[in-house]
Amino acid sequence: MRYPEFLKEKGTIGLVAPSFGVSGFPYEDKYENARRTFEDSGFSFVEAKHIRGIRHARSTTAKIRAKELQKMYLNEKVDFVESVAGGELMLEILPYLNFEKIARGKPKWFMGVSDNTTFAFTLTTLCDVASFYGPCFGSFGVRKWHRSIKEAYEMIQGKRLTQKSYAKYEAPDNAKKSEDPLSGYYLTEPVVYKSLSGEEVNMKGRIIGGCLDILVNICGTKFDKLREFNERYKDDGIILYLEACDLNVLDIYRGLWQLKNAGWFENVSGLIMGRALNGAEMFDVDVREAIYNNVKDLNIPVIYDADFGHVPPSWTIINGAIATIKCKNGKCSIKYELR
Repeated sequence: MRYPEFLKEKGTIGLVAPSFGVSGFPYEDKYENARRTFEDSGFSFVEAKHIRGIRHARSTTAKIRAKELQKMYLNEKVDFVESVAGGELMLEILPYLNFEKIARGKPKWFMGVSDNTTFAFTLTTLCDVASFYGPCFGSFGVRKWHRSIKEAYEMIQGKRLTQKSYAKYEAPDNAKKSEDPLSGYYLTEPVVYKSLSGEEVNMKGRIIGGCLDILVNICGTKFDKLREFNERYKDDGIILYLEACDLNVLDIYRGLWQLKNAGWFENVSGLIMGRALNGAEMFDVDVREAIYNNVKDLNIPVIYDADFGHVPPSWTIINGAIATIKCKNGKCSIKYELR
């Protein structure tokens, strides 16, 4: 596994929109606030041409998005690449990316969440370059940073390799109640990590994953090399992490079934799942059952309702790193080793 240099003092950040662009309130306001915050700290920026606006669920065409992302990644004057937003159709860019050329280039951190699984996951599995599954740039634009945002800021600078579970999370409906979306999260619900066994769980391995909505589409295509990745690093153990956005509980059930039967759980030594945005019970099936019925024969530790995904706050996860995860009494910690 290759680890890029962390964002250095007065470093240059490349901003790209490989899915959505920045469009309307509060996204443009968050973007501008984030940029001012980083500039005040001495960082500079290179912007891709098409980082603003959304048309037909895209910032621009698939070819142009791929070209701008690859150009930014290979730009020797750029130290760190970050997506400005999530979205829906980033998968379209994959056929237009030259992963062989990207792999030959100097390793560089890429960070984004949700639809950005598309590049964060493939950068690590196809190119053996570690990546961040963490906040898009606009998340740094709220006026008061939650601990999770502060930790992400520290991690991209190499100042932090550990995180602990948070006290409370934001119920999906609460995000709509805030009169000021620039004020930050509205946290009311207690965080409780759960394990399928109901007991203390410890797991260690090379961590890889992302948004299940995206991964079920990558699964089985020519861009799916996870079985090879898991085989390559099987001696380290593999931790698969997953979270869901639009998928309901039965979609999650089917998605896990698909990944399992495509061989994604081969050599996996642990599974951790983030809080699902649309994980309400359906037809007497809850999230626990959806997970359990797919992994009960694998004899691996499983944690769910973890602090990552589309229900904030969220850990920043380092794809490709060795992760040690400890979970007990509803609380959890993660520690990364870059080897």
